[in-house]
Amino acid sequence: MTEQKRQWAVRVFVAVLALTALANGLGNNIMSNYFNEVFHIDSVQRGFIEVPRESPGILCMVLVAALGFLGNLWMSVAAQVLVLVGFIVMGCMSPSYGVMLIFLFVQSLGMHLFMPLNDAISMDLAERGQVGATLGRFKGVNTLFNMLAAVLVFVGFRTGFFSFHARTILPFVIGGIATAGAVVLLALMAMSSAQRDSVKNHKLLFRKRYMPYYMVTLAYGCQKRIRIVFAPWVIINLLGQGADTVALLTIVTHFAGTLAAPVIGRMLDKLGVKKMLWIEAAYIAATFSVMGLLAGMLAGGAFDLGSALTWLVFGAYVLCILFEQFNMVHSFMMRSIALDPSEVTRTLSVGVSVDHVMAIIASPVMGMVWNGWGVQYVFYLAALSALFQVAAAHTDTNWK
Repeated sequence: MTEQKRQWAVRVFVAVLALTALANGLGNNIMSNYFNEVFHIDSVQRGFIEVPRESPGILCMVLVAALGFLGNLWMSVAAQVLVLVGFIVMGCMSPSYGVMLIFLFVQSLGMHLFMPLNDAISMDLAERGQVGATLGRFKGVNTLFNMLAAVLVFVGFRTGFFSFHARTILPFVIGGIATAGAVVLLALMAMSSAQRDSVKNHKLLFRKRYMPYYMVTLAYGCQKRIRIVFAPWVIINLLGQGADTVALLTIVTHFAGTLAAPVIGRMLDKLGVKKMLWIEAAYIAATFSVMGLLAGMLAGGAFDLGSALTWLVFGAYVLCILFEQFNMVHSFMMRSIALDPSEVTRTLSVGVSVDHVMAIIASPVMGMVWNGWGVQYVFYLAALSALFQVAAAHTDTNWK
C-alpha cells in the first residue's frame, strides 16, 4: 500500500470508527435502561440476559475462521449489516421479550465479529514503530464519538425527545443510520483494496506462545462485566437513576477517555507491554476495590442523592469505566508476539471468544453474588482478576 493510499484509508477508517462509536453509544450503552424500563427485569435476570447478549462472542473465532476468505474489510461489512438488522427490529418494531432476545443476539453477533477486525485493521494502517500511538489515536476518536452519543442520549432523555415507551425508539433508529453509513464506507475501503487481506487458512488457531494474550482476555471477560453490567446497575438499581444520569456520567467518562487514550498509546510505545500490563493491573485492582467499598456502603443504608457518598460513587464509577482504555494493550501484545502477521486476526478472534466464555460464566455468577453476598463482592471479585494481567506480564514469551 502506497503512503498516499494508506493516508486515505486512515481517514476513511476514522470516519468508520466515528460512526460505529456513535451507533454503539446510542444503542449498546443504553441497553441496561432499555431492559429495565421496557421489560422491568431484576438483578438476577440482568445477569442471565448477558448469555444471549454475549454468547455471540464465543462464535467469533469460528466466524473469522469460516469467513477468512473474505478478508478483514468485507467481514467488517458483514458484521455491520448484522448490527443494522438488530437496530431496525429493536428501534422500529416494538418486539416482545423473546423476539428482542433473538435480535439482540443478531446485533451482538455483528458487534463481536467487528471487534477483532477493528483492531487488526487499525494495526495494519499504523505507521511502522507507531502502532501504540496509532491505536491510541483511533481509540481517542472512538471515545470522542461515544461521548457525543452520550450527550445526545442525555439531552434526548432529559427533554423527553427520546423515550423507551414510544413505538419508535429513536436512539436505536439513529444508531441504525450511523451503522448504515459505516457499511457504505467499509465497502468503499474493501472495493479500493488492491488485494484481499484474507487469512492463509481457515483453521481455528491456538498456540502455547499466545497464552499471555489468552490470559488477559480471560480476565478482561470478567472485568468487562463491571463496565457493561454491574457498575451501571449500581447507578440504575441502587441510586434509582434513569438513562439521562447514566448518559451524563458516560459523557464525563468518555471525555476523560478521549484525553487518556492517546497518552496510553504513547506509553505503550515507550514502556512496552510488560510494564503496561502492570499499570493496567494496578489500576483495575484499585478502582474496582474502591467502587466495591462505596457500593457496599450505598446498599447498606439510606442515602441522599446530594450526599458525599453519592458523589463518591459517581466518581468511582467514572474511574472504573476508564479501565476500558487499556484494552489496546492486549491487541498490541498479540501483534508483538505473533509468529506471522497472518495469525493476528484469527488469534484476536480467539481472544474475543475466550473473553466471552468468561463473560457468560461471570455474568450470572456475579448476579447471584450480588443477591446472596452483597454488591461489594462483585467488585472485589473483578479486582482479583487483575492477577491475570500480572501473570501474563511474567511469562517467558520473547516480546518483540
